[in-house]
Amino acid sequence: MGFDSQALAAELVAGNRRALSRAITLVESTRADHRAQAAELLQILTPKAGNSIRVGISGVPGVGKSTFVEAMGNKVLDKGHRLAVLAVDPSSSLSGGSILGDKTRMELLSRRREAFIRPSPTAGNLGGVARRTRESVLLCEAAGFDIIFVETVGVGQSETAVAEMTDLFLLLLLPGGGDDLQGIKRGIMELADMVLVNKADGDLAAAARHSAADCRSALTLIHPRTRGWRVPVMTCSALSGNGIDGVWEKIESYRSSVSDSGEFHKRRAAQARDWMWFEISEGLLAVFKLNYKFRLIRSIIRFPC
Repeated sequence: MGFDSQALAAELVAGNRRALSRAITLVESTRADHRAQAAELLQILTPKAGNSIRVGISGVPGVGKSTFVEAMGNKVLDKGHRLAVLAVDPSSSLSGGSILGDKTRMELLSRRREAFIRPSPTAGNLGGVARRTRESVLLCEAAGFDIIFVETVGVGQSETAVAEMTDLFLLLLLPGGGDDLQGIKRGIMELADMVLVNKADGDLAAAARHSAADCRSALTLIHPRTRGWRVPVMTCSALSGNGIDGVWEKIESYRSSVSDSGEFHKRRAAQARDWMWFEISEGLLAVFKLNYKFRLIRSIIRFPC
């Protein structure tokens, strides 16, 4: 049976979760025939996408990204939104495999019908996201999800790609994480639209407030990437839920601010431009690799060992 892009697109738009999963698997495939089918599907669905708030979430390993996503996700679902979570797991440099265990750490959120959670491997892709996360975001939007969370692998100097595909970049820090802040440096801090010190509960509450104050001081030396927006630094506890309401209020305030100033549409245009150049680069690289392999095979046939 041949591939029917119109039928798959119709099922996805109608809210068929299995169709959405099949579509994401299709765009993540590296097979040449699947790439052509994915391009056809995206051409149909792209006009139906774009109506969401895209939030990138990053932080050092162990900061509680998945716990935060679950707490935040349940909060936005209670407010009547539909949420898609694209969680990216690291791939082994030896076997190429990934555990893809983020969904198991979001037990309550994964039970709710208004939420869709999709773990994907990095598959060697740099930047903290998967190679086709941009396309997955568009598919989730076309399926009717109005809030998109993109959870990265773990923060680092190179993990800035998520900022190029989201409307708001949220950075999670640990209490007493002075060394973490030093390790992150400007590469990631200057891209953050919001900074949260997580695990601000129990004995760590005072340390969290101290870390937040240090971070505010550090941010005075960095020019915010969003014009007219002062990067807020807040404390929260994803485990207890303290401060989560305030985080969502800040996200809504940010969306309102950038929409009124015109920055929102400028950022979306920049995202589309970055995606275009990424596809051009990847396409040219694939052609060069294919031609190189073809020439290598010809040389082996012509001059066998």
